[in-house]
Amino acid sequence: MFCIKQRTIKKEIEIKGIGLHTGQSVSLKMYPANAYDGINFVKNGTVIPAFVEYATGFEFSTTLSKNGKMVKTVEHLMAALYFTGIDNIFIEVDADEIPILDGSAIQFVEKIKEAGIKLLEDEKLYAVLSREIVVKEKDKFIIGKPSPSTVITYHAKYNNKIIGDRKYTYSNLKEDFENIALARTYCFLEEVEYLRRNGLAKGGSLENAVVFEGDNVLNPEGLRFEDEPVKHKLLDLIGDLYLLGFPIVGDIYSFKGGHRLNASFVRKLVDEKAFEVKYSTEIDVLKGNQLVA
Repeated sequence: MFCIKQRTIKKEIEIKGIGLHTGQSVSLKMYPANAYDGINFVKNGTVIPAFVEYATGFEFSTTLSKNGKMVKTVEHLMAALYFTGIDNIFIEVDADEIPILDGSAIQFVEKIKEAGIKLLEDEKLYAVLSREIVVKEKDKFIIGKPSPSTVITYHAKYNNKIIGDRKYTYSNLKEDFENIALARTYCFLEEVEYLRRNGLAKGGSLENAVVFEGDNVLNPEGLRFEDEPVKHKLLDLIGDLYLLGFPIVGDIYSFKGGHRLNASFVRKLVDEKAFEVKYSTEIDVLKGNQLVA
């Protein structure tokens, strides 16, 4: 049988930057971990596991918190850990938010690759969907169905010529993930005043976000891809889904979903026991279809 091992990083990683919403300077350090340690954020000595039960804020990002300590905007780093297959790691931050870097996940992916990926002795675990689960919020919804492989689709629908009505699907293949990891966060110029009035986007700029004014892109370099916005929404979805604690094997379809709906979906999976935790050797389709960064 084809056996996939759990992963951590080979050596410490340090990243400095600014928080998108807080505007705080932040130093982040990632440390190797042992098998079954899982993904854990550390804030002022408090360990905050990267599980949906600790997800407490969803306004334009995902926030994890425990015992009064919080870490905001975890989704891009969580997606990078998913893409590189990292199961076990400690992430220490000295401020309230993960650095936004260029607004995508690619720099996190690159730093992890530079540090090197260590294969552990224990076998990797997956969450295999066992039945259909649906969550809805007005006209938005997410459907998860059992599937022999991982297929995650995001469908965006905006009254905007650039974003428009588009969908993009990730199928857990190596050649596919970098396109998604490169996709930057975005907002509309008319949203910026609201965000800042509500204590958000204090660190936002054209260097770490794509800004739309109507049907125009304000960033001088334009978009990285014609469909960059929908790819970024898929990036957010993948990062939030990893708060299940294991990579998902199933068919996930999100129509206009956001962080709150993503977390509701993951919580429903947990509450209704709609998945089985299986070792890689129990999932035949993983052979030849598992990302190796």
